[in-house]
Amino acid sequence: MAQDRGFIHPGGLHTQADFDRVKTQLEKGNTKVKQAYQKLTSAAYSQSSVQTYPVETIVRGGGSGENYINAARGATMAYQNALRWKIGGTEANAKAAMRILMAWCNTTKAISGNSDQCLAVGLYGYQFAQAAELMRDYEGWSREDFARFQRWMLELWYPKAINFLRSRNGTWENSSKWWQAPGHYWSNWGLCNVLCVLSIGVLCDDVFIYNQGMSYFKYDQCGTFRDPRTEVPIKNDGLTEFLGNLVVTTSESELETAAYGELGQMNESGRDTGHSAMALGLAVDIAKQGWNQGDDLFAYMNHRLAAGIEYVAAQTQSVEGLPWVNYHYGSNGYYYTDSRAWLMEGPALGAQMRPYWGTVIGIYEGVKGVKMPFSDISYTNMGIDEGGQGGTSGGYDHLGYSVLMNTRDEQLCPAEQVPTELTPKMEYSGTLTTNLIPSLAQEKTRGLVNGKTLLHNELGGLVNTYTINNNTCVPTGQTLTLMPQLPEGEEDTGLWQWNTGEATRDITVTTDQSYIYRVTYTNQNGIKSQLCFSIAAKGDCTPDALIPSVTYDGSTAETNTIDVLYGKTATLNVTPTAGWGTYKWSTGATTQSITTSAIKKDQDITVTFTNQGGTITTQVFHIHVLMAVPYSTIGETTTQGEDAVVEQGGSVTLGLTTPSVVTASKVSWSDGTTGSKTLTLENLQTSGEYTATFTLSGEEYHFTFNVFVKAAETTLIEPRNYLLRHVATDTYLTANGKGQPVSFKSREEGDSSQLWCLERSTAATPKYGFISLSDTDSQRVTTAAKLAASAYFPFYLEQAVGTDRIAIHTGATASTRKYWDIAADGTVQTAAATTPTTFPFQLILMGNAVGIKSLKNEITNSKFIYDLSGRKVTDSSQLRGVYIIKGKKVIVK
Repeated sequence: MAQDRGFIHPGGLHTQADFDRVKTQLEKGNTKVKQAYQKLTSAAYSQSSVQTYPVETIVRGGGSGENYINAARGATMAYQNALRWKIGGTEANAKAAMRILMAWCNTTKAISGNSDQCLAVGLYGYQFAQAAELMRDYEGWSREDFARFQRWMLELWYPKAINFLRSRNGTWENSSKWWQAPGHYWSNWGLCNVLCVLSIGVLCDDVFIYNQGMSYFKYDQCGTFRDPRTEVPIKNDGLTEFLGNLVVTTSESELETAAYGELGQMNESGRDTGHSAMALGLAVDIAKQGWNQGDDLFAYMNHRLAAGIEYVAAQTQSVEGLPWVNYHYGSNGYYYTDSRAWLMEGPALGAQMRPYWGTVIGIYEGVKGVKMPFSDISYTNMGIDEGGQGGTSGGYDHLGYSVLMNTRDEQLCPAEQVPTELTPKMEYSGTLTTNLIPSLAQEKTRGLVNGKTLLHNELGGLVNTYTINNNTCVPTGQTLTLMPQLPEGEEDTGLWQWNTGEATRDITVTTDQSYIYRVTYTNQNGIKSQLCFSIAAKGDCTPDALIPSVTYDGSTAETNTIDVLYGKTATLNVTPTAGWGTYKWSTGATTQSITTSAIKKDQDITVTFTNQGGTITTQVFHIHVLMAVPYSTIGETTTQGEDAVVEQGGSVTLGLTTPSVVTASKVSWSDGTTGSKTLTLENLQTSGEYTATFTLSGEEYHFTFNVFVKAAETTLIEPRNYLLRHVATDTYLTANGKGQPVSFKSREEGDSSQLWCLERSTAATPKYGFISLSDTDSQRVTTAAKLAASAYFPFYLEQAVGTDRIAIHTGATASTRKYWDIAADGTVQTAAATTPTTFPFQLILMGNAVGIKSLKNEITNSKFIYDLSGRKVTDSSQLRGVYIIKGKKVIVK
């Protein structure tokens, strides 16, 4: 997907304009901003030396192993260091923020716990994304690592956040119960996950994801909302983060002397002030995110959020006489008639100060010029806020520093400097259906849809119920006319500028891509305001990553490649990251997983997954048919494969697992045994090869077993110059430079980097070393399979009786042994096994090494020759190996 989708960057909770304003205020000596910045620079988590402790699995809920506070602190550290870099330009803070973000990205693979894990997803997911959004233009953050971080957010955090919003942990659909309860969760659960999805949409330039998040806050997904509400008590029968259900009802009150004249009872107002204050802060941050992209959620639904803000502010000040309508909270399994359903009969009162009132005052008073009397008191009571502190989760629910980032030079904006509030209108060439508009019938009733005219900012990605629907985006090839609307009675200055270059008020666009179209309007006082239209086109969003898995013979593995015994079946499955969409297999099946028919030949099976945004991802499964599976049994241990290692004098049973149609009478062994699928060998003294043959459908199939017998006594291997070959791959140990890992590569004639001098210690059980002959600095292979000048004699070599095959290991005792093998890419696996499963290597004796200068004259003329133990050598005529001559290590051949 293309990166430019019309988003403002940085465009999370803060824009570059915010940072420019803060820096100017600091230069001019704004006292409040200076004090706020001092709090940031003094905070423990904003220091560039701060350490984070990422975990592989973040756990919240369940009472055991909870560690989510690490993630809360990690996100806080990254955000605060990012703030310091954006304001102060301090490179050390930029490096710290990037270090912290990548540490979590590289470590964390899962989020778990009970249902509370959904809070961790929403809260820390949005905070990590916000920190990364601030750091996206840091030149020290490589594009590869930034892209990796984006994938981390898309593949770990986004799926869990959108799955909560769409399913409510199963309480929305309640498929096994007798009623649906989409409103079961309190508003803070949905709000934090909305904020997470929105933040990821901006960070990853994905309009579809952004619209998904926005849809839960702006639109009624359940069709139960009515405005004004007439039922008493009000029921929580819809998604509680939707603004109409978040602020459950509004009313005029003599207590509200300013603002927009109304107070709005909120979903959690009757629960307690702590949770109602938490929910409000999340809603304010959602509105600020939209504001920064050009969507004025502070004004949305007739300034409904402002009514809720003032109500919660009054609650925290214990104001008596707040308007109230009884609110009935039914939950999963409890219908409203159940005595366990909670009927709330008044607002909870009491102080609960959280760090976001600077944003409230900064936008409503500082930009819109609207006095917020209860919020003013909360703002004063809060003082200059910080963020992310303490030892409990509540101290990390909000990022804070709202005074620093939202203070205006004048707290109440003069009327002539207030920007014009723009509202959206679109005309759509296609058909508006329930696939595109949540609660279409209700939208028509509210006057938001009229024919092909839509009073929305968004189109596409808005329908997000628990049902699967691949038609939620605008089909390509349609046309849209985008028509920003002025308030009634305001004269049009004609000063319009779109981010696409047009300078007209209305523009017509084609739905050939997902894009955020943004217009800037300049009013009669020269004050600018923005309005965005976010259009999600079908097929133009981030594709889901598919995780393939195969179930075969009772075990499941994450892989797309499988070996299957002739005539058996396998179950193939793909798990998409977001998990909402449709499947199409090359077999014709449309389920998430399929079980194959009996497999008798190699084949590829393909599945395509179409996500809700219409983007297609393909996964291919490669199936290889095995005509038989060889195995060996020693004692009670059975191991698959054609290699077996037996102690001298021991026994082994070789066998074949064949297709069900192959009888024992069709199997024969190279020693003449027939009529058995197994061959037992006893009292083995030497290694050997044994072949099993069977016939299927007129064709013969041969399997050769290598039985390696371990010597009862140590075999001494002569120190000489060798190639070290890995037999199975026909590759050779190769030096790749000083300090670099060695590896196995194809043979190159004349290549001295593949030549090794084998040295041997004088111990009773000798140890060996490999000296590279590609230079004269005596570089040896270390136990870590690297070249270094200091290590020697690190290995033990075992040779199978009757063969030239060897095994290499470290460790003097059975409990410390670690055997070598190689990986598919030729790198050395230094701890492939603790007991030998094969003898994989072969030493090939070589003549004089290429490019090594003869030292005969130097040896003859030297009086000071020492071995590597420091003993002086008196007879130089039989020297062979590595010695110290004239203070230097040299190889004598």
